[in-house]
Amino acid sequence: MSANVGEMFYYGDVPWHGEGKKLDQPANFKEAILAGGLDWEVRMAPLCTAENPPSPVNSRMAIVRQDRPKGHPGRVLGVAHKGFRPLQNREGIRIFDSIFGKGKRVYHTGGYLGAGEVVWAMAELPKSITVTNKDQVKTYSLFTNSHNGSIAIDFRLTTVRVVCQNTLSLALKDKDKRTFFKKAHQGNYEALQQEVKAFFADTLRAADDLETRFKQMMEKKIDDDLIKAYIENLFPEPKKPARADVDSRVKNLYLARLQNIKESRCRISDLRLNGKGSEIKGVKESLWGTFNAVLEFIDHYEKNSGNNIASNLFGTGAALKRKAYDQALVYLQ
Repeated sequence: MSANVGEMFYYGDVPWHGEGKKLDQPANFKEAILAGGLDWEVRMAPLCTAENPPSPVNSRMAIVRQDRPKGHPGRVLGVAHKGFRPLQNREGIRIFDSIFGKGKRVYHTGGYLGAGEVVWAMAELPKSITVTNKDQVKTYSLFTNSHNGSIAIDFRLTTVRVVCQNTLSLALKDKDKRTFFKKAHQGNYEALQQEVKAFFADTLRAADDLETRFKQMMEKKIDDDLIKAYIENLFPEPKKPARADVDSRVKNLYLARLQNIKESRCRISDLRLNGKGSEIKGVKESLWGTFNAVLEFIDHYEKNSGNNIASNLFGTGAALKRKAYDQALVYLQ
């Protein structure tokens, strides 16, 4: 599959990369595991050097998929320290389901990236945000876990704008509500379920707060100068390297990056006027419209390493979206 997707399923609109197993209805816990290709476990295995005689690697362990035979190129998912304690797919999603799904058909997507290094599942929450009568935002909880130590066990609030499928995964926290919860791979997963249960209450309160913020963005009208400043602050021009005038390679890399920034700004400006959802009355003139132009650009147009799913849900794309959200809040003050 493209986009570094190993296996995945989806319900609803076809993903941007056009791949994955399409379901006719949302999945329940058991169906999500099978449809997402997640019915396997990992274990820790000792490491040694590939020489004769081999030397043991005492400070690290390999994380291997047990369903793949020795010698399989996708068997080893990563290398971790000896204190790493894997959270198995079924157990992680079971804990997730005990809080967010409760056996119901709530899973809209799930699967794994690469050979299984990162797994995820996304469940719809019982909270829908109405920005206007024709502009709905659905809320989800996203569970992600890594089998190579690249990310922690992660639960977070995610929104999807129905009209254009723009996604926003937030990592915000205050004393009253949280939009994310992380746990290191250190074992003691028996207590994880209770911690996630407490987080669920925070998530619902955070979703209410998001509805207020989204409506305020829709009501906030901004002129061309503010729109230009908003976009340029998110996509600033790179500083010219000192060696650019004497090193053609450095200069060419700088010019290519500068051109990419300019193209990104132009694309976002166009999406504000002509993107999905821009036809809804009042959107083009609002902060909500410009904010969603940025999200649409990141989800559907931005050039990156080819791994858009990972980037947009919990990588650099997600970070840029949160920056766009934080900057939008400044405009509301």
